[in-house]
Amino acid sequence: MKIRCTTILFVSACIANACSYGLTAKKFPPAQGPRGVMMTITTEQRTFPGELIEVRDNGLVILSRPDGKLLFVPYEATRASTIEQTDQRYEIKNGRQPPPDVHEHLRLISRFPQGLTPELLQQLLAMYQQTELALPTP
Repeated sequence: MKIRCTTILFVSACIANACSYGLTAKKFPPAQGPRGVMMTITTEQRTFPGELIEVRDNGLVILSRPDGKLLFVPYEATRASTIEQTDQRYEIKNGRQPPPDVHEHLRLISRFPQGLTPELLQQLLAMYQQTELALPTP
């Protein structure tokens, strides 16, 4: 009987410990507030660090740092990328569109996972004193 209780206690402890393994909301800054993850996108011309704002079918919208511009980077212009606190398999490289699972993961960790409506995009552009999304330039 004592062995059975010890075994049940041990299994319960293992299960409880397994529930906290890996990345949790406490360790993931975008889960703590209204921001997306920070990332760096490299094109042939230059590197753009910034916050992931929106994931589109044809590219990413980021709030570039330190200049504070809303920037649209097409997948085809992306040579390399790094995303904070995210596995390498979610990086976008060599001008390729990400596979569906990567696209979905990036969408979920962006500031606007539901996407930007035209009205919301206009409000953001006005807030950053832009009339349209900037494109990567040298």
